[in-house]
Amino acid sequence: MEPSPDTPTPGGLTPDGDPEDVDRPHAVVTRLRPLLLAVQEALAAGIAVSRRIHAEHGWQPSADRHLDHQLVRREAMERLRPFGAHLEDGPLSGQLDLLDLGTDNLGLPMSGLILHTDTDVLRVWHSDDGELPAADTQGLRAFYRQRPVLQTQLALGVPADAPTPRSHLALLWADGRLPGGGPGLVRFDLVRPRGTIGRRVDVDWHVGLLDRLAARAA
Repeated sequence: MEPSPDTPTPGGLTPDGDPEDVDRPHAVVTRLRPLLLAVQEALAAGIAVSRRIHAEHGWQPSADRHLDHQLVRREAMERLRPFGAHLEDGPLSGQLDLLDLGTDNLGLPMSGLILHTDTDVLRVWHSDDGELPAADTQGLRAFYRQRPVLQTQLALGVPADAPTPRSHLALLWADGRLPGGGPGLVRFDLVRPRGTIGRRVDVDWHVGLLDRLAARAA
């Protein structure tokens, strides 16, 4: 279950932690806001495209969720491909690279995308239950393995000029019925993993973005 905004996460932090720490939720959401909004809009458009294609053929999305999510991902990928070109004057200008990994050897499900910026690596996964994919492959275990936020603050013996490793983050989305009755995003969460225990992912922090992004836009 997702922690509330005021509940300490396993790393001993609250999602509204000190924005001066670059890996705390507030700072991450702030610096990635243009990208997060673009992904949110791309996924919403993908859901609409998938529903339209299913309706045109008389198909039920629930009969083949893999196809449903693949269509969402495909539309989202096309919308995100030129994203960097729209940020020539923004904080992510020239920093965005989009890769469509599909079902490569990193263990990504069919609805997965990966995006790189200079500071972060984001994997975008469909997740009805808000859980990260189990650590079943070496690639996923490597992605989940990183220093917890609390340890990044307390790290000793690291040269001041040492390069800062990019933060590994996951965007989890799910579709469903919106309050008005139409289909749309009902989950859009940002998660920072910090390792694995067997197949289980150890989470540093987990915050919901739907309300946060909507509140900031209001």
